[in-house]
Amino acid sequence: MTPPRLAFIFATVVACFAAPSGMAAPASAALVPIDFSYAGYAAGAAIPVIQGPALLVRPSGADDTRLLQAALAEVARLPRQANGVRGVVQLAPGQFRIAGQLRIDADGIVLRGSSAGQTTLVATGRSRRALIEAGRGRAALTAGLIQVTDQIVPAGAHTLALSDIGDLQPGDRVVLTRPSTRDWIRALGMDALPGTFAALRYHWPAGSRDLVWDRRIASIDAAGKRVTLDAPITTAIEQRYGGATLAKVTADVPLTQIGIENLAIRSEYDGSNPRDEEHAWDGVHLDYVEDSWVRKVTGRHLVSSLVRVGPRARRITVEHVRNEAPAGEAGGYRRMSFLVEGQQVLVQYCSADSGMNDFAIGLLAAGPNVFRDCRATRALGASGAFESWASGVLYEDVRVEGAALRLAYDGQRAQAGGWTAANSIIWNSRALEVVVSGPEGAPNQIVHRALPLYATQLAQRIGAAGAEAVLQPEIRFPRADGDARVFDGAVSNDAGRGAPSPQGASLAIRNGRFVVKDKALWGGAVNDAWWLGQASPANALDAGMSITRFVPGRNGPGLTEDLPELAARAASQGTPFYQSGPAIWYDRRRDDHTILTRPDANVWAAFYELPWARSGKGKAQDGLSRYDLTRYNPWYFERTRAFAQLADQHGIVLYHHLYNNHNLVETASHWADFPWRPANNINDTGLPEPMPLEPGDRIHVAEQFYDVANPKLRALHRAYIFHVLDQLAGSDNIIFGLAFQYSGPLAFQQFFQQTVGEWERRHGRPVKLVLATAKDVTDAILADPALARQVAVVDMRYWHYLPDGSLWAPRGGQNRAFRELHPREFGDPSTPELVYRQVREYRARHPDKAIVAWHAGTGQIPSLMAGAAQVLMRNPTAGHGQGRVVDRTPLDAFVQQHLAGVLADMVPQDGWTIEGERNWVLADARQTTVLVYSLAGEGVKLARLLTGGPYQGLWFDPRTGRTMEAQLPAQLDEGAWIGKPDGREWLLVLRAQAFRG
Repeated sequence: MTPPRLAFIFATVVACFAAPSGMAAPASAALVPIDFSYAGYAAGAAIPVIQGPALLVRPSGADDTRLLQAALAEVARLPRQANGVRGVVQLAPGQFRIAGQLRIDADGIVLRGSSAGQTTLVATGRSRRALIEAGRGRAALTAGLIQVTDQIVPAGAHTLALSDIGDLQPGDRVVLTRPSTRDWIRALGMDALPGTFAALRYHWPAGSRDLVWDRRIASIDAAGKRVTLDAPITTAIEQRYGGATLAKVTADVPLTQIGIENLAIRSEYDGSNPRDEEHAWDGVHLDYVEDSWVRKVTGRHLVSSLVRVGPRARRITVEHVRNEAPAGEAGGYRRMSFLVEGQQVLVQYCSADSGMNDFAIGLLAAGPNVFRDCRATRALGASGAFESWASGVLYEDVRVEGAALRLAYDGQRAQAGGWTAANSIIWNSRALEVVVSGPEGAPNQIVHRALPLYATQLAQRIGAAGAEAVLQPEIRFPRADGDARVFDGAVSNDAGRGAPSPQGASLAIRNGRFVVKDKALWGGAVNDAWWLGQASPANALDAGMSITRFVPGRNGPGLTEDLPELAARAASQGTPFYQSGPAIWYDRRRDDHTILTRPDANVWAAFYELPWARSGKGKAQDGLSRYDLTRYNPWYFERTRAFAQLADQHGIVLYHHLYNNHNLVETASHWADFPWRPANNINDTGLPEPMPLEPGDRIHVAEQFYDVANPKLRALHRAYIFHVLDQLAGSDNIIFGLAFQYSGPLAFQQFFQQTVGEWERRHGRPVKLVLATAKDVTDAILADPALARQVAVVDMRYWHYLPDGSLWAPRGGQNRAFRELHPREFGDPSTPELVYRQVREYRARHPDKAIVAWHAGTGQIPSLMAGAAQVLMRNPTAGHGQGRVVDRTPLDAFVQQHLAGVLADMVPQDGWTIEGERNWVLADARQTTVLVYSLAGEGVKLARLLTGGPYQGLWFDPRTGRTMEAQLPAQLDEGAWIGKPDGREWLLVLRAQAFRG
């Protein structure tokens, strides 16, 4: 991409401000507005020699995860000493095998390897994680936003004018936030980045690039309403772009005095596949931590970062650390040996080999941050800034062998990267190419042949002796073997214990309703996103949620989902249905809907993981290795299996589709990166290559893909179906579907169900299936007793009656998507009467099956009254799941509150009212609960005696969600008249007063 406002590019591969050989370049305030010496432990101090109480731990020879976690918990109970340290977990020489993850979540803990011989932590198993994760794990709590009133606070400044001092005191922790307003984004040109679907992909939405500094108040001028911070800001605060706010931290302050030192970290991986990624991605991840360090650590065979410093980590030193022999793809978001996303971080005397972005500065790293005296050898990709607006970073005396060093506009390495850095400097560094450019008002610079910058600034601020201790650290690790208390391995009561799981809430289908714990489920659905996505936490949720979307190192809504939190939220918000399945492509670059082969492997996060595994061989269209259709992605299935188990616990119905029919039809971009396309796998499938393109870059390969007469494809499909069931069918609440938007042939639906039947017989366990396909395919399956027996749910979203009474029901197996077959009718509204008729027809034929209907423009009530188990309120064409919008209606809350305990026993009743065509009735056999839906008229006249009374009545207004008590006649017998609040549609629930359901 060509960056906007080329006039503001300050330097590209040239030495600005360079002095003649042998002379120093000036280090004037104009050239270097930011004092980088505040980077590092304690804002530029030497790491102390820690001699606190030690707990000696020896490797057991087995999995040491719980042993080491218990030792960390034991030290966490010790009191803090004057230096802030509680004690040392002293590891003996040898190998500690860790199948899980070590969490340091208390202050003052040092994890140290032996000085008598090498200590190695070996990440075992196939779990993607950081082997050591340190930090509080949650954001600080703040109170009282105070406005910054200066018209401009320049980059490098410490002092701010505020609208109010309030109760601020010197020493208080504060959070200073510079918003990313539309005006600022527009001024940078980041609201008009090129590309298809630009409004969803490339531009910076307002609020997505807020810059956050964690600081302390150094001093206060109360009379002038001014505060001085303990470290400089790194991007100017300007009122014309929204100014800034300051907030006092009230709780959850970061952890301090955490040290990880003198050890090696190694990840096991599949030695036959050097690009294997199903193992530890990171060695050490620090976030919500300050005044901490990592030193004298070596890493091998990690996928991504040996040390990753998160955005809310501050005053961290990483020194004398080396990363080598990474195991994983050579692609985007991999092999970033040292990734800094935080503030006041010093990385010095570190080295890396065979990385992609060894000295990486990440999204909105607030700075000042420093990489100094670091070396990358055999680099496979450029080091530097690669996401957006890392602010105030210094690369000094950094050498990158074989690749570039970049602080520039970049639209290739990360989605919506744009201006990746601001107010940053490359100083006395060398690389294959040094590329520097910067936006107006926040220039990036390059300086050669100058005096050392960080050392000069540090000496000026703290003196020569103090600077020498930081720049030439004495790294000494006292031997604690003789003085340490030997840890006997006893696991404390709280070590490794998580929150208790909810009790099981297994699904049953009773009387055509979904039932959990004797209560009928009713409500909205959460649909997994299967394209779009952002790695920026601020706007990631805009693309919805997905249980198998992966953003390395970033967890939370819209990123790598916290599955327990997601399941709890889905249940608590009244959306007990969840739909998952494969996405249409892995790499966000394909969101542009082109069909180009990618020139490199700079894939963009967020990644939609797919069920099939990469082979480590060849090059697929996205630049990573090709897939092997006979092997499966363990991370995809681990995540789906974990969520299925959570669905069992929380009473959620999980629909899981094995395929995404979208890959096979319409635009060729759906097929371009699909693993089954021959260009993307190492298998012999017999499918066409090159792509059989049609005019307009359309493609239709469903006939070939679903051809069960092809023995090669048949074997691959059968093995895949078996694997899915092996992995997931142990859960009670999961319902399997063939494919999302399946418009394929009857023969493949039959093959799918026959294969499922084969698995059922082999394992002696039934599997619940959903039919979500064309009407003719659905009817053919339901007419076959053996296949119909497998079907638990009939989903009718792909056909409905049109307002004129005709049936819109495109046939399956036409090698087209439903919306291609009948684009005008797909999504056209129906009428309440016709929706009611459609559901009643199928419920009458199949009373044992749950009927799922699309709302067809009529809302939920017609389907509810006809006996449907679920109503789909979202457009069935939607290709991405819910994010900020919850699929919830007032009717959901009404049903959950008043009907959940009896709905499974209620069936449609005819002949109970006069004018039954506009007054529908749903009731249980004992008539303890009667639901009447009156579409029109001033009231409801009964045609028969209701025998379950006396009753209490409640009106529900579908338009507003409000309820009101109903005035009932003394006897609800034949001819009784129940007046409505008005002549519009109303829902009336009659509850027998003696009934407590």
